[in-house]
Amino acid sequence: MTLAVNAVTGPRLAHAIISVPDMRAALDVYVGLLEQRIVAEETVTQQEARAWEAPAVAGTRSVVLQPPSNIGVYLRLIENPAASGYRPGTHFGWAALELSVQSADAMHQRLLDARLPIISPPKALSFTDALYPMQARGPGGEALYLNEIRGNLPDSDLPMANCWVDQLFIAVMGCRDRQRSLDFYNAVLGTSEGGTWELEYSTINKAFAMPPTTRHTLSTLVDRRNVLFEVDQYPLEATPAPQMQGALSPGICHVGVRVPAMPKNCDWLSAPATRHEPPYFGAEVGVLRGPDHELVEIVL
Repeated sequence: MTLAVNAVTGPRLAHAIISVPDMRAALDVYVGLLEQRIVAEETVTQQEARAWEAPAVAGTRSVVLQPPSNIGVYLRLIENPAASGYRPGTHFGWAALELSVQSADAMHQRLLDARLPIISPPKALSFTDALYPMQARGPGGEALYLNEIRGNLPDSDLPMANCWVDQLFIAVMGCRDRQRSLDFYNAVLGTSEGGTWELEYSTINKAFAMPPTTRHTLSTLVDRRNVLFEVDQYPLEATPAPQMQGALSPGICHVGVRVPAMPKNCDWLSAPATRHEPPYFGAEVGVLRGPDHELVEIVL
């Protein structure tokens, strides 16, 4: 099966990989509730497992998903047991995925009916009417920011949903040192800091049992008018994600970024190599570790 890949003029999100303890339960959410389409059902190859320094996941079940809009941005679920001590939302690394949805209110009701954990119901934002968001937790503990997009922001373009749940458009990370993470990814990707804000952040406050008025600092990492990452400064109480020997980290374990050219002088965890399996489809892929041990795949 050959799928069209969007032309890349700057770095863009290509995929996110989520480790889930039970694939059947995960598909009930991502296919049944979020209406993503299955692109491929395979097992993790030994080449992939070596590239991620996760030999224990070789041969485990993998399902690649795509929104019905056929946008070339994918979600990949990999069956991987969560380690003891995993507390979703309290660990450094990839923390949340932002997806565009047609109706946040209808999504909220659907997830309530399915008893999926809700972090925050839909609410209007004080600073813009272009976004109407809600947040929930997925089956691997990952936070899902489900955004009804009603227009663009003054300094950034946002993808309005063309189906029930459309593309992944921002990946959110929780950092030990926000500025260090910004500097790292800007150097690798040629991006820049889009802006920095301090605000009451309900997702972080609930995860750490902090008062709802506690304020946290976050920044965006952008390529011109396109936001790739939200970079959150995590509280001092945050810890590295627990990880079973040879396995993947729980929750969101990788984010993939498609680039127009491979970055130079990188300290590769796994040097760029051709990968034929979905969601790469013959692309050249290199693997890096970010400042908080998070994995990022660079896709050419």
